[in-house]
Amino acid sequence: MWDQNTEKLGVTGHRGCKAYMAENTLESFREAFRLHVDVLEFDVHMCRDGHLVVLHDDMVDRTTDGTGCVHFKTLAEIKALDAGVKFGFPGLRIPTLREALECIVKDGYPELHLNVEIKDQRPNCIDATIAMLEEFGVLERSVIASFNAQSLLYVQDNYPHVKTQGQPPVCMSQYDERVLDRMYGMGVPVGSSKLPTDEDILAVVKLANDHGIEAWGYHADNRAAAEHLIQLGFTNITANDPHDLIAYLDEIGRRVGK
Repeated sequence: MWDQNTEKLGVTGHRGCKAYMAENTLESFREAFRLHVDVLEFDVHMCRDGHLVVLHDDMVDRTTDGTGCVHFKTLAEIKALDAGVKFGFPGLRIPTLREALECIVKDGYPELHLNVEIKDQRPNCIDATIAMLEEFGVLERSVIASFNAQSLLYVQDNYPHVKTQGQPPVCMSQYDERVLDRMYGMGVPVGSSKLPTDEDILAVVKLANDHGIEAWGYHADNRAAAEHLIQLGFTNITANDPHDLIAYLDEIGRRVGK
């Protein structure tokens, strides 16, 4: 899927299928599987006792009934939190990365690719995440994503066989231009205040293309947004609501594998 031609587009399910289900939960992943997305995107942190958990924010406040920083909590404390109640699905739990990968291997499909955004910049979290992806046999169909250029350089230096995905230079922290030389994908936030115009977007798409980097846009959750991102030249589009995007790409014959 990663090496697709520009006539076909892939669909990435953002934190699973967050438009319909509590984000970054196993239930959200299974909904994305039901829609048969091309890529599943999710986020990884390491909690206090070294366990890897799937969660977007540093803090648990927005997505759970708890408070505080995930890095200061044990896995038992993380597991006691309700990750669904704020989204209308009480009783859901924050999965560990191991639980997420067990779900992906059991309920997913071999052509599903993974976009694994490591939110925790500590090297031990990066090392442990890559090791677990390898353990489950999914590393070759995964890309490691980060907004931090130094984290990507760490992956590129220590795991040169692993695909990495960064952001446009203006969107990355601790930016170092060397990261572009070995970056596989570039996630481009359409509508971001850092890239306010189509001209800004087209410039970073050109930058990606000039470096042989796949340009992936986000987000498109309706027909108008999808049409806009297609016109901007992306080869993969991330959606909170993959259902509408998939239906539209199927309709116009631009979906990967169709």
